[in-house]
Amino acid sequence: MSINVHISIDMEGVSGVVHTDQTGQKGYDYNMMRKAMTLEANAAIEGSFEAGATTVVVNDSHGSMRNLLPYMLDQRAELISGSPKPLGMMQGVDDNSDISMCIGYHSRPGEKGILSHTIRGSSVVQHFYINDKPSSEFEINAGIAGYYNVAIGMIAGDSDIVNDAKNLIPNIIGAPVKATINKFSAKNLSGNETFKLIKNKAIECVENYQEFKPIKYKTPVKMSVEFTSDLMADVVSFIPGIKRESRQVISFESQDYIEAWKCMYASILLAGIPY
Repeated sequence: MSINVHISIDMEGVSGVVHTDQTGQKGYDYNMMRKAMTLEANAAIEGSFEAGATTVVVNDSHGSMRNLLPYMLDQRAELISGSPKPLGMMQGVDDNSDISMCIGYHSRPGEKGILSHTIRGSSVVQHFYINDKPSSEFEINAGIAGYYNVAIGMIAGDSDIVNDAKNLIPNIIGAPVKATINKFSAKNLSGNETFKLIKNKAIECVENYQEFKPIKYKTPVKMSVEFTSDLMADVVSFIPGIKRESRQVISFESQDYIEAWKCMYASILLAGIPY
């Protein structure tokens, strides 16, 4: 029996990351932390194969989505890199995946957690809503995976997103690699302890992958975005089907979750263009 594993890896939830200077390509510490990101991916890959995975696909899910170091990445895995991608942080989950994992994840705006934000950060997106509920990238991505009947069985990141994920998926396997102090500080596990934790939790996830259930949001699904400025909402409102909820909030409703997601994702990308 084959087991195909999908891994979505972000950067803000990687152990040691506490500031945007570490996550942006122009930051002084960026090159060091992209290596840490790659090593955390490797820990999940190693655990997956040790537990019996047939294939592992890793989707680089941070910023430009060109952060993972291809020649440092475990060569047994396939890498999806670059952006934009239709499924964003979950690209590849629709390709016969049996289970998905989220590594390096973080909380949504307004919640305690390291570098909390949603998709494009506070310069563009203030809040993202699913059926009028403020939602994190994890919650959005759980719906994308669920659309393709794939469950998310593991999450690694700061203590707050791990706890928050359990509200949506009670039996999800959590790997908290750092304890949040505030948005820009944390108590981090050492590198070795981080890799050991992620590997062991990945093993547990793959060995029990059939125990997890895909997330299916109520339809019709309504997705909304609160932008940072009126102008962003002005421009996005040109798109047919978009509803203007208020000066900075737009929404789109559909019977199809992926249709709603693609509309919101395209809207966020459009809003982020300087005018």
